[in-house]
Amino acid sequence: MKTKFNKLEEIDKSNNPFKVPDNYFAQFNEEIMNRLPEKEFFAPKTVPLWEKVKPWVYLAAMFIGMYVTINFLISRGDNIGSEPQALVSEQLSASSKGTENYWSTVQISEEEFYQYLEDQLVDEVYFDYMYNHFYLN
Repeated sequence: MKTKFNKLEEIDKSNNPFKVPDNYFAQFNEEIMNRLPEKEFFAPKTVPLWEKVKPWVYLAAMFIGMYVTINFLISRGDNIGSEPQALVSEQLSASSKGTENYWSTVQISEEEFYQYLEDQLVDEVYFDYMYNHFYLN
């Protein structure tokens, strides 16, 4: 079976196989417009004021709710934190009746305090861990 690879060469190039009917483009727009369905015009819907304002009211309500919740939690946190401090101060005052408070008699310099903290960090190998973790990795 023989195949022909150059079929384009066999076509007669002088004769154009495509033809357009007479006055086709002169009447083209009219034919297209006649085929299209009629446009239906709808009256615009009136949106009530509440529908326009509703998202803004909801947003304001959300922020007011967040404000109230945060203030409630902060005030609860202050009350909860102050109760144990009051208990501790009452216990210290009760235990130190007639004697001096232990912490009022302790004398320590700032250098000794920092040396104590440094010793604690070295003892727990925390300094080495942090150094290796942040500077060597």
